[in-house]
Amino acid sequence: MSLTIDRPQSLLTRPGQFAFVVVFALVLLLPTFDWLSAMDPTPPPQENRHLSLPPGQPQTLDALFAWPVKAESWFRDHFGFRSSLIALHSSLMLDILGVSPSKDVVIGKDGWLFLGAAKNIDAYRCVAPYTPELLAGARHDLELRHAFLKARGIAHASIWVPIKANVYPEFLPSGLTKLDQPCRLKQWMREMKAHDLPVLDLSEALLAAKKAGSPRMYFKTDTHWNPRGAWTGYQALAPWLQKIAPEMRIIANNRVDFMDHSVAGGDLARLLDMAERYRTNEPILLLKQQVAHRVTPVVTRPAGVKLEAFACPSCGPLKVVMLHDSFGNGLIPFFAESFGRFVAAEFAGFDQALIDAEKPDLVIELALERQLTPER
Repeated sequence: MSLTIDRPQSLLTRPGQFAFVVVFALVLLLPTFDWLSAMDPTPPPQENRHLSLPPGQPQTLDALFAWPVKAESWFRDHFGFRSSLIALHSSLMLDILGVSPSKDVVIGKDGWLFLGAAKNIDAYRCVAPYTPELLAGARHDLELRHAFLKARGIAHASIWVPIKANVYPEFLPSGLTKLDQPCRLKQWMREMKAHDLPVLDLSEALLAAKKAGSPRMYFKTDTHWNPRGAWTGYQALAPWLQKIAPEMRIIANNRVDFMDHSVAGGDLARLLDMAERYRTNEPILLLKQQVAHRVTPVVTRPAGVKLEAFACPSCGPLKVVMLHDSFGNGLIPFFAESFGRFVAAEFAGFDQALIDAEKPDLVIELALERQLTPER
């Protein structure tokens, strides 16, 4: 005796079934249509990286073996409706789940964003204090640079800028707290001062300005200090630098003003692909009676190193080189008006060839405090 099982009846009519198949196929093909015709209107996300290039036609056996990996990488960066899907993912993560769409961005309070990379969070929480051996090594490195400059008759200054979280910790998420152990910057400063090395930490100046009611000195949605923060830093470091280089011309307060205007979110908002969502009012610098002008540096540098040079004949005789990370960019307008010749080298490291070529009277090293914290 055979068992007969009745097939379930479809809820769709035959035309409905056909329409369902067509729609399903179209959904599957939509990414291909967009890949071929660029029909997606969503702007591409700001990812702070270069997208993969087409793999090209392999010319060697090694290139043939590497081709599948390169092709896959290129496809992941260019498949159809990628921009819309990334934007949708960001909105769902933030609005529905209440978490940051990027591991590199911490969502703070009142619209504040903080860099969430381990190195930055570790710097705030004091995760990896110096051991005595590491601190002695850091001092030795600075002493070598100082001796290199002193042998050439060049003055030296090492300046540190605090991370945003250490100036505005009240806007961090509630669960993010410091550990009960020293932070590297304080250890570093204490060690270098004990050996009479020319070092300055701008944390105290920025915190004092904040306590005195200064308008916000860091961008809400960007890693960096804003022009007001850079000016506050300049006002603190200029008298200190003048003791090292007495001929420095300090910019008068009445030459500096600021105007707030609405801007799209900064680098952290772009990492979330939400620059417009995080639009804020931020200050722009209005520097009056500018006399410095750009000139050609005496050397060239490889890609990745940004080199800018300025001349200001009425700003005194001093020639200065600043070796800096991205935080130094905020100080360039002020330093350009403070020295006769000023050269700023971003991400150049301690460039001995540049120093020998420029023959400055003073070398300034300036960096954000997280640079003292190791990667993990």
